Amino acid sequence: MRLHRLRLQNFRQHRDTDIELGPGLTGIIGHNGAGKSTLLEAIAWAIYGMDAARGTRDSIRWRRARPRSEVRVELEFGLGPHEYRVVRTLYGAELYLDGAAQPMTTSLAEVSARLTRLLGMSRDEFFNTYFTGQKELAVMAAMKPTERGQFLSRLLGYDKLRLAQERVRARRSLLKSELGALDQGRPDPAALRAAREAAAGQLAEAERQAAAHGAALDAARAARERHAPAFRELAELRDRHAALAAERRVHEERVRQAVELAARLAAEHAAAAAAVAEQAALRAQLEPYAALRAELAQTELLARDAARRQTLEAQLAEIALQRGEVERRLAAASAAAAEVRALAERLDTDKRTQEALEKEYEDRQNVWVRERQDAESKRQTLLDQYRDLETQRERITQAGADGACPTCGRPLAEEYGSVLELLTTQLEEVRANGQYFRSRLEQLQAVPRELAALELRRRDAREAVERGAQALAVATSSAQEAVGLEKQVRRHAERSEQLRDEVARLRPGYDAPRHEELRRRVAALEPLAARAERLAAEAERAPRLAAELEAAEGRRAALVEALAGVERDLAGLAFTEVAFQAASAEMQRLDEAARRAELDFTVARAEHSAVAERLRAAERAEEEAAAHAAHAARLQADLRLHAELDRALGDLRTELNQEMRPELAALAGEFLGALTDGRYDEVDLDEDYRLTVIEHGEPAPVISGGEEDLTNLVLRLAVSQMIADRSGQPLSLLVLDEIFGSLDDARRAHVLDLLRALEGRFPQVVLITHIEGVREAVDRVLRVRFDEATGAAAVEEERGALALDGGGNADVAA
Repeated sequence: MRLHRLRLQNFRQHRDTDIELGPGLTGIIGHNGAGKSTLLEAIAWAIYGMDAARGTRDSIRWRRARPRSEVRVELEFGLGPHEYRVVRTLYGAELYLDGAAQPMTTSLAEVSARLTRLLGMSRDEFFNTYFTGQKELAVMAAMKPTERGQFLSRLLGYDKLRLAQERVRARRSLLKSELGALDQGRPDPAALRAAREAAAGQLAEAERQAAAHGAALDAARAARERHAPAFRELAELRDRHAALAAERRVHEERVRQAVELAARLAAEHAAAAAAVAEQAALRAQLEPYAALRAELAQTELLARDAARRQTLEAQLAEIALQRGEVERRLAAASAAAAEVRALAERLDTDKRTQEALEKEYEDRQNVWVRERQDAESKRQTLLDQYRDLETQRERITQAGADGACPTCGRPLAEEYGSVLELLTTQLEEVRANGQYFRSRLEQLQAVPRELAALELRRRDAREAVERGAQALAVATSSAQEAVGLEKQVRRHAERSEQLRDEVARLRPGYDAPRHEELRRRVAALEPLAARAERLAAEAERAPRLAAELEAAEGRRAALVEALAGVERDLAGLAFTEVAFQAASAEMQRLDEAARRAELDFTVARAEHSAVAERLRAAERAEEEAAAHAAHAARLQADLRLHAELDRALGDLRTELNQEMRPELAALAGEFLGALTDGRYDEVDLDEDYRLTVIEHGEPAPVISGGEEDLTNLVLRLAVSQMIADRSGQPLSLLVLDEIFGSLDDARRAHVLDLLRALEGRFPQVVLITHIEGVREAVDRVLRVRFDEATGAAAVEEERGALALDGGGNADVAA
């Protein structure tokens, strides 16, 4: 397999990375976390899909990409005589052959399956063949013997045989358990046969009983049918007699109601006649009643007008009082409003005076504060300068005349005295200046007299402005109140005019004594008038009641005649209750006999069904027992098969492990001879999978650290070669990911020399590491950096030191 080109879009740390991978030794160098190993993951993901990726589809997408941005990996590689290009996204894949414009397959599953068949390797076999992960060169040396055997078996795929053998043993245990359960619950065949024969005899007896009860049921039903016509005839006569008796009761009730209605109408008619006579007697007494009521109504209107006049005159008096009070307040408010302009002008003058004083105070205060801050700053500077000079003098004094200058580092020698004198003079000058600024600060601590006097004038001006503002607010409020009071005066005048107009419209002439007399006379006649109204209503009913009384008498006579006809029909009906009761008792007896016969027949049939079901259950039990026996026989055969399969898998594992060590040793010896120019060409892999170098037929003495790295490398290469041979693919590509681990510089250089010596066997080697020193030993360098600002990895190509003629490099942003 030959890798040509890899492009990543929105894949993990890589937003848009495009790199070319050529022959020779290529180093991919960058800090941990920059995105180096992500390139290998992208290669595996392009070939095998999600099975070769860490995490989920969402975790693959670059973190800063838009939610629906496309994740895309494009890989170009060669295999045998053909060139392939695979393009994979989260939800699609395409595989192209030899530069064709149309893909040879397009689905996710089919692309993965096609590439698996082309490579002849599963995902695990692909990684174990072409890829060597972090620290794997020395990993076997740190393992225990059992762990080394398991590690090699896992790399070569032999652990699948172990898993298969474990599954065979688990299946064998299940088969034993199932056979044990079948043996414990298996019934006795003789007992099953006896139960079936007993059920068959019971079924024959149940059939005989059912036939006898069926004949008895038929006889009982025939006897009931013979008696039924006579009973139905008597029942019909009884129903007719009951209907006529009910009709007689209805007619009797109607006759009673008709008699009561005629009596009530006769009484009401007599009362209406008496009302007519009494109404004629009251008519003369009520003759003046209508005129008196009309005069009383007119007098009531005049009384209401007189009461309204009194109310309106009282309101007019109240409004006059309120108007006088409002006019007094209006005069006072108008006088205050006249002073608003003068107060406003005075307040404006006071504000300008205050603003001028505020500005003057602020300017003088700033000057005072600035002078004090300058004095503090200069004094602090002098203090710092004094400390520095004193420190220098102490250091020079301690160094002495033979010491070096603390500033320039030159020997002081004869300049020692002049330097001390100069420092002493400078200290005195600094001390004198410091005393001056200290006294100046003490002077500036107190507030200047002119600033304090200005503060008093500023406070007086502020108080004058506040007093003027209050006076202006009072005057302005009075002016606003005057406007409202003028509106109240106008409203009072308008209301007084409205009330006077209403008084003028009221009617005069109310006579209170006459009003009282009319009330008395009308009250005396009102009971008689009410009685006359009731009598009139009663008298109006007299003609109608006479007609209703005549009709009621006619209805009563007709109902009496109908009742007599019903009595005659009852007398002519040939029916006796005694005969009906006798026929009914006989019918009940026959019904009971038929029900008992039907119940006996039902019980017999149920018993027959139950016995038949027991017979079928016994037959099923025999059939299930036969089926269980056959199933047990099949399980026994299956158990023997799994036992034999377990033994065969165990033998195969033993045989493969025995063959694996010599084959690995032979391949490792070939690689070792190529790397050592024939010095060592034979190794031995003992039962604990420890590799020993053979020199002249004897185990070599203690080897150096570099030679130990060499043996680790050739063993790992031998494992990869064995996997590749079994898959039918040549091992032309080698990818090493952080293999140096904690190796020192010497061992790291030795491993790089070994890789360079293998160029004949591995035309393309990709080395991934974070160690900068590796770039001096590779042909090409792909620099991987992570840009914190963009949140994405960036890849730049550099020519390796071995491929440079003039020491320069060519950086190409990827």
